[in-house]
Amino acid sequence: MKKLHYTLLYLLFISFSSFSEDFQYHIYERYYNHSDTMRPSPYGDLHVYFQGPMIEEAIDRNLKSSIKKCKAGVESKYIFLIEPQVFYNSSMTTLHGEFKVKIYTSSNVLKDTHIIRTQRQGRINQVANSHINKIYDNLIIKLSSEILENLSKDTSNINGDFCGIIGLGEEKNNIKKDYKRPIQA
Repeated sequence: MKKLHYTLLYLLFISFSSFSEDFQYHIYERYYNHSDTMRPSPYGDLHVYFQGPMIEEAIDRNLKSSIKKCKAGVESKYIFLIEPQVFYNSSMTTLHGEFKVKIYTSSNVLKDTHIIRTQRQGRINQVANSHINKIYDNLIIKLSSEILENLSKDTSNINGDFCGIIGLGEEKNNIKKDYKRPIQA
């Protein structure tokens, strides 16, 4: 009977440790709720897209490790705050992509900030989403190879509740309340 209790206790311990993820990521809500635009040529129509869902798809496609979207109650070793930036230079036909990645550790402290950049040559006329997805794929692969693989495996965990605090700490618009735009003639 004691053997059964020890076995059940051991299995319970393993199951609790499996609820802990290695990495969680957080993307600001504005990348899901507000669209970004890109112009394929100086006088072309705007291409409208949402960055948040595209980044999630790129993470699901390219990262096979235990990285999940940040949720309350889930513990992990690190939480990453990902801030994307994509810019298309139509004169040079170059699509530039950048991730600003902030890494938070178990003591809810910002450990490090990294900027990952990549670029892709080509016109984005009708297949802009495809080019943007490839940029995000390259950025996620670089994130994995340059940052995730080089982090130490701490034994302490950070709770996913911290993502709510990160989301509230988003930079606000610095326009003054009494600001009046100049009149254009």
